[in-house]
Amino acid sequence: MCPAPARSDYACCHSRVDNVRSQEERNDERRRTFLHAGIDLLGAVDGPAVNVRAVCAAAGVTERYFYQCFGDRDSFVRSVYEHVASEAHTALADTSGDPARAVAAFVTLMVDDPRRGRVLLIAPFADQALSSAGFGAVPAFVGLVSEHLPADLDEVDRRLTATAVVGALTGLFTSYLRGELDVDRDRFVAHCVSVTGRRL
Repeated sequence: MCPAPARSDYACCHSRVDNVRSQEERNDERRRTFLHAGIDLLGAVDGPAVNVRAVCAAAGVTERYFYQCFGDRDSFVRSVYEHVASEAHTALADTSGDPARAVAAFVTLMVDDPRRGRVLLIAPFADQALSSAGFGAVPAFVGLVSEHLPADLDEVDRRLTATAVVGALTGLFTSYLRGELDVDRDRFVAHCVSVTGRRL
């Protein structure tokens, strides 16, 4: 029998690169799977119910990979929150400052998928790991609103107005997600647009 041809250095190197890439891709896929499971659990209608065993069961991935990806339970919870906050910030940033488009984008993300809304707006008050996360995200949203305020406002008025808009909308969305506002979706959206339209 003829011996198998020796693999070239290039082929060996290329194989190693492919293995590293595929490992990174698998790690990224596991992380995404964990985050999606975390949105389900942290955004549960009855309140956050997040522990490592529940996350791994929902994700269908072993605890070994959970700890490789996140280190511990609280880091995972914060990662889920930051993931949803980033989605919300991106959705708002893509609306070019148009109040109607901004509200529509936020409603699509936070109300039409209420899990995400509960993660962003309710979970910080229910999960100790997020005790400061909700307040930590506020400056980013205030800054985003501030960018689209009239140019004739000075810096103090700009910050005050942006903070007022974010506060008003946070209160509205939180109450809506909790079922405390007995209004249909269209009326809710119209009111949020009127609130932002008066300021922007």
